[in-house]
Amino acid sequence: MEEKKVGKEIELQKKSPPPREMANLGDLIPELVYKLNNHFASVIGYAQLLLFKMTDQEAKGYLERIIEEARQGSQIIKSVADFARKRKPQKEIVDLNKLIKMALAMEAPNLRFKRIDVIKELSPSIPLTQGDTKKIEQVLLNLINNAQEAISEFHGVGRIWVKTRVVKDQIEITISDDGPGIASENISKIFNPFFTTKEKGIGLGLTTSLDTIKEHRGTMRVRSEWGKGSTFIITLPIIKVEGEEKKEGEKSVKKSLKGKKGLVIDDEPSFLYLVSEYLEREGCEIMTATDAKTALTILEDRDFDFVICDIRMPEMSGIEFYRIINEKKPSLKDRIIFSTGDTLGDTTRAFFELVTNPQVEKPFNFDELKEVIKSIL
Repeated sequence: MEEKKVGKEIELQKKSPPPREMANLGDLIPELVYKLNNHFASVIGYAQLLLFKMTDQEAKGYLERIIEEARQGSQIIKSVADFARKRKPQKEIVDLNKLIKMALAMEAPNLRFKRIDVIKELSPSIPLTQGDTKKIEQVLLNLINNAQEAISEFHGVGRIWVKTRVVKDQIEITISDDGPGIASENISKIFNPFFTTKEKGIGLGLTTSLDTIKEHRGTMRVRSEWGKGSTFIITLPIIKVEGEEKKEGEKSVKKSLKGKKGLVIDDEPSFLYLVSEYLEREGCEIMTATDAKTALTILEDRDFDFVICDIRMPEMSGIEFYRIINEKKPSLKDRIIFSTGDTLGDTTRAFFELVTNPQVEKPFNFDELKEVIKSIL
């Protein structure tokens, strides 16, 4: 009897897969990224709101450190997500000078806290081109963030230079810093996956950046000497934009959010509170909804200047919400901004490749959100 029992147990073990094989790691990672991004968004958001009220300089310093540490954590998550993404770049009109200014605006609070000056030398003759705005922006953020970290670890304060110019049929972007530079033995390794000299890094930022530039038929190279800083040079081809001309000397109009009406849709109460609190401080009139069905009811007899909508929600997703708006209220569809922590989900990625609506990935800086809203007003 005992032999039969043992034999039956062995047979069952053969039929049942080991616990580690039952869950596909590839399916777990997107969910993990989604959950972590939502938590980082809350940490950074609440810290930013508290920072606005803080007058004690020492306490403000601690809050800045909390924001920076959470931001570093979220950057690691984004680096993993970018490395895992294998989507082709989208073709859209790109104003590289404007993109650089937006990237610097997003990093401005951290650069000020780190006492790092930014010197911009952006050529007004840079033509419009085509590319994937979000992916190029992430390359710029990676390089600016790397420069900031290098300077901070080297001598605490310093400078970053960002330049653009046209060289033959190429647009050249140069980002330099006066940090420690890169040791000669590491120059050939810095673009390798998972190579890093930073304590908190995982070595994917430069790898994904180089991949992005290659996808755009461009090049990226580095010049560096130990003790004398580093310079990263990006070249991108000039791709003619049909029917679009850039006006020389055109001045950007400073838009205000004061009096603008916005609807924020998200199933996370903390996110709703954070975003509405910030936007109301900026002078907006904000309504919120915890699900897409409620939002559709609100939109039946009200109009808004912009809508911020989460992608992943129970019952009705942001994607379904968009499709209904496209059918019933098409005048609003281009004023929808999608927010998401689901940066690896196949459905989310496929949807973002089909629409031109702006997206903000959780966690985001409030300054970034403000610039995105201004871009659609």
